[in-house]
Amino acid sequence: MLVLLLSAAVVAVSVGTPLPIHDSTPQAFTINLDLAPDQRWAHVVTKFSELAKDAHKVIASLVPEDAIPLVEEIGSELDNYLPKEYADEMRGISTALNSSLGDVVLTNLAYDITAFCTSIVCQDSKGQIWHARNLDYSYGSILRSSTIKVDYQRGGQTVYTGITFAGYVGLLTGQRPNAFTVTVDERDQGQWWMNLLVAILDQSAKPIGLLVRDVLATSTTYADAVDVLSSTDTEADAYFIVGGTKSGEGVVITKSRIGSDDLWYMNEAVPGWFLVETNYDHWTTPPPSDNRRDPAVNAMKALNRNNINVTSLYNVISIHPVLNNRTVYSIVMSAAQPNILTSWIRTP
Repeated sequence: MLVLLLSAAVVAVSVGTPLPIHDSTPQAFTINLDLAPDQRWAHVVTKFSELAKDAHKVIASLVPEDAIPLVEEIGSELDNYLPKEYADEMRGISTALNSSLGDVVLTNLAYDITAFCTSIVCQDSKGQIWHARNLDYSYGSILRSSTIKVDYQRGGQTVYTGITFAGYVGLLTGQRPNAFTVTVDERDQGQWWMNLLVAILDQSAKPIGLLVRDVLATSTTYADAVDVLSSTDTEADAYFIVGGTKSGEGVVITKSRIGSDDLWYMNEAVPGWFLVETNYDHWTTPPPSDNRRDPAVNAMKALNRNNINVTSLYNVISIHPVLNNRTVYSIVMSAAQPNILTSWIRTP
């Protein structure tokens, strides 16, 4: 799908003056983890049934025709390729949507590694860790309409929260209250669909979004989350951006399929109180055609750590080209103060 560039009439703006946009608030849902997995999502996906079908059509159009039989094979033998809990959730979604399991599997796995993003983790002057992100997709018009906020609960208590898409069981953006926050940025390492199918079929790696959800569900500390995310074999390369609750707890994990290539800690970066990751290794120079890093870095330096709050970080991720016509949603969060979490569906 061709990506349209923002009009040349749109000019860059300074921190505190976001681009003209139309924001809306994602619908909020609760996923009851005490229910059987195949029963958890029906109340969500039935509200988005037509949008889910449209999303599948778009994703399927990006996959070579000869790869579709492999996806159908994964769907027919799902328990051999995915953890049973998530396989059963996908089955429940398939039943609720009256669609083939292969369709649901393809949509879920494609979300993991086709996103372009900007993530920022930073520390304010009081030592509080903050995390902000934009998530961009080429087919953003469909995904904006299916973006939701989900509280995953056990015994009526929220274990973790994510911003995600109706029908997608993984997570690319999440918060475990009083523990850590995590976002995923794509790391482009070849044809996404081939990376995906090879990784799934060899059964030795986890899908990105399912790994993130596992970590949010089971890791109770920043250190454990960083350890699991950096050491687990994954279906594709990625960037994991993690923020904690204590001073200095911020890292960008440059993940290869097997292990990690680099862990870039906040105190190692200049000026030492924030990290900006887009979709390029931090030790390289982004291409001029997609340089979102430098505008974000300059905006953070202009902001200064004394002025960090929800509004100021929103303004940073709202400047061009950090915000662009592919941006689907934005979020600002802080695990140390879970109620700060604020998300916006963006229509620039």
